[in-house]
Amino acid sequence: MKIRAAVLAFCLAATATPAVASGGIACTGDGVEVDLSVGRLEVISVLRATVEIGGKVWSTNPEIVPGTPIAVGQAFEDQNRLLIDFTDEAVNAIIGRLRVFSLTEGDGYAAGGVVSFKDEGVFVVDCSERG
Repeated sequence: MKIRAAVLAFCLAATATPAVASGGIACTGDGVEVDLSVGRLEVISVLRATVEIGGKVWSTNPEIVPGTPIAVGQAFEDQNRLLIDFTDEAVNAIIGRLRVFSLTEGDGYAAGGVVSFKDEGVFVVDCSERG
């Protein structure tokens, strides 16, 4: 029994990952939703992204969130901007772009922008919901 407990403790320690500051960003608009799971340290890292437009779904992790596979080509965030390019699974072409601008005043915060997706159109989105 002690060996089993020791093996379990070793396995848990071996699979532990360092803590990162992470959260979520939800952008919604008329017929469109972009959900991002992100890590934030010195730079933004998009851990998972899901785009839904008119009932069609694209996902960076289709085994977790079913949808047509996509990849994050590049991502940038500073105090007032979030810029993300989505590519096809093979990273051959940019198929989507998310451009968000944000402002803070006192306790108030608002973020909004546009998302475009190949063959689907361009949409205005509210991205004020962050976790």
